[in-house]
Amino acid sequence: MKLSIGQAWDETKAVFRADGGAISAVALALTVLPGTILETVAPSSQRAAETAWYVSLLGLAAALLSLAGQLAISRIALGPSTTVGAAIGHGFRRVPALFGALFLLFLPIALVGAALIYPQLGGIQNDPSKMPSSALLTTLLVIVVFFFLLVRMLFITPLAADRDLNSIQLLKEAWGLSKGRFWKLFVMVLLLALVALIILGALGGALSAVVILALGAIEPGNTSALLVALIQQLMAAFVSVLFVVVVCRLYRQAESGGTWASVPHAGGE
Repeated sequence: MKLSIGQAWDETKAVFRADGGAISAVALALTVLPGTILETVAPSSQRAAETAWYVSLLGLAAALLSLAGQLAISRIALGPSTTVGAAIGHGFRRVPALFGALFLLFLPIALVGAALIYPQLGGIQNDPSKMPSSALLTTLLVIVVFFFLLVRMLFITPLAADRDLNSIQLLKEAWGLSKGRFWKLFVMVLLLALVALIILGALGGALSAVVILALGAIEPGNTSALLVALIQQLMAAFVSVLFVVVVCRLYRQAESGGTWASVPHAGGE
């Protein structure tokens, strides 16, 4: 069946009308709050290459909580109706399988990319403009492969929320669901990336600049850091939630022929 982005968008609006409060609660608890704490304690704009252990720990915790949040939001977006607590609990239960799948998928790319690129970077630490063209081409190739896999695995999060599959099964099923649909999914990702660029880059940057002008430069733990972090995290959460729900509705089309009421695996229970 051909995927319909228009249908997915209509269904996304219906999901927000029905469960917008629950989705917002999950996003605030598992994405905005952890991200704001991390960015207030250690603003990314001032984070050194080698960070303190507690900053790395906070970053890992924020990433895992965000992953649980995406699974919980997917559970709500896929239906049937559930409570916020049940959705969050389901999200945490499915984190190991999804994390394992993402680890198996992207770690080899990172290792191969580093092995290919790093030997070509000798002596450019003090002058990045001297990066050889071969290193640039290799980097571009790694990015293309990464993005290709990202699109082909686009359904992995709703699949993890919808069905009780292990990491290997998630990779196989997600790959199969996106077969023959790459370009449609590619266009959708580009459209949402454009929305993210406008919201996070333009609007988020402007509001952050106003805060800095009014309260002073960002320093770890100060009011400017807190407010800028809150603005950035709220906008990032909005984009992330929109993306997750649209992908969930496209997944339902791919998985069950696009029937809104048909939710054969929802909740994995």
